[in-house]
Amino acid sequence: MVKYVAPGCGLCHTLKPILNKVVDDFDGRIHFVEIDIDEDQDIAQNAGIVGTPTVQVFKNKELIQEWKGVKPKG
Repeated sequence: MVKYVAPGCGLCHTLKPILNKVVDDFDGRIHFVEIDIDEDQDIAQNAGIVGTPTVQVFKNKELIQEWKGVKPKG
């Protein structure tokens, strides 16, 4: 799981504890990385990231899901 963030992104800070809980719930079966798009612009550009927060989920190096922004729990 990759989360793309920016320092001034308030929603990114809101999302952090939620994603941390998801990672904890999967107890070592999921790897999580956070990328600051200001510090790592090349990575963000290569991934096609245009806004934050963006979360991408990969399985066997293949992108299987992507969420942009924060959506209400439904």
